Amino acid sequence: MRFKGKHAVVVAGLAILSAFALMIRADIPAQELKVRYTTPSSRFMDIAGADLHYRDEGQGIPIILLHGTAASLHTWVGWTAELSKQYRVLRPDLPGFGLTGPNASGSYSIDYYRDLLLHFMDSLGIERAHIGGSSLGGQIAFDFAATHPERVQKLLLVSPTGVTNANDKRITLPFRIAQTPLLRHSLRYVTPRFIVEQSLREVYGDDSKLKPETIRLSHDLLLREGNRNALIDRLNTVDTDNLHKLAQVQAPTLILWGEADAWVPVADASRFQQGIRGAQLKLYAGAGHIPMEEQPQATVQDVLSFLGQEVAQLD
Repeated sequence: MRFKGKHAVVVAGLAILSAFALMIRADIPAQELKVRYTTPSSRFMDIAGADLHYRDEGQGIPIILLHGTAASLHTWVGWTAELSKQYRVLRPDLPGFGLTGPNASGSYSIDYYRDLLLHFMDSLGIERAHIGGSSLGGQIAFDFAATHPERVQKLLLVSPTGVTNANDKRITLPFRIAQTPLLRHSLRYVTPRFIVEQSLREVYGDDSKLKPETIRLSHDLLLREGNRNALIDRLNTVDTDNLHKLAQVQAPTLILWGEADAWVPVADASRFQQGIRGAQLKLYAGAGHIPMEEQPQATVQDVLSFLGQEVAQLD
C-alpha cells in the first residue's frame, strides 16, 4: 500500500509537470511578426530607446491614438477606418507592446510614455494634435494634455486608468500573477492562448463579439520576444499620482465609457468628468472596457461629432 501511495504521488507530480509544460510558449521572433502584421501604412522610428512601430493613415489634422496595457494599435481599427477619411490618424504600438516590443531601459512609467509622445510629435513635426487614449493610453493622454497644453487640440479618453487602485481585485488573472512575487516569473513562459482569451472576454461587455482572429493577434503580440518581460515590468511600475493633473487639462475633452466595464468601473467616469473642466461624457450600454472595439460605429460617430464642434467654433 505504501508503494502504491508513492506511485500515485509520482503520477500526480508527472501529470502536473506535463500540464505545466503544455502551457509553456516560446517567444516569437520580432521579424516573423513584422512580416505577419505590418501594412503599407506601417512605419518604424528609433525613439526613446525603442524601435517604435506606428501606422500613419489619412490626411488633415493629426489624431494620435494610444492603446491600453497588453493591447496594440489594432484596438483602434474601427475608428481609423472612419477618422482617416477626414484626419491624419497616427497609431503607435507603445513600447512594451505590439510590434514595438521592449525599450532599452525597462522603464514603462506614465512619465516615460508622456515624454515619448512629445518626442514622437517633435520627430514628425507635429505642433498640435487631437490626442486619444484607452485605459493606460487614456492616463498617458490626460497627463500629456496637462503637461503640454499647447500641443493638444482636443482630448479623447476611453475608460482611462488613474482612479481605481492598481490592486483592485477586479483586474484579470494574468495581471494579478504579474504582480505576485512568487508567480510573476512564470508569466514569462506560461502564457497559453486560453489565458489571453479569458482576459479578452473580461474586457468585452458582450464577448460574443470577440473574434478568433482578435484572440490570435493578441496572443501572437504577447509572445513577441521581450513583450512578456515588459508586461511584467509595466504591471509592477508604481506611477506617481497624477490625478491632480485633471484640473490642469485645458483641451476640450470627451470621455467615453462602457457601462459594463469590468476592469475600470463606470463610476470612475464621473470623477474624470468632474476633474476636467467642461468635459463631456458618453456612456455605452452593454459595452465593456474597450467600447471602440465593441461598438465602433456608435463611438466613432460621437467622436466625429465632438471634433466637428471644434470646426464649427473655428468658423
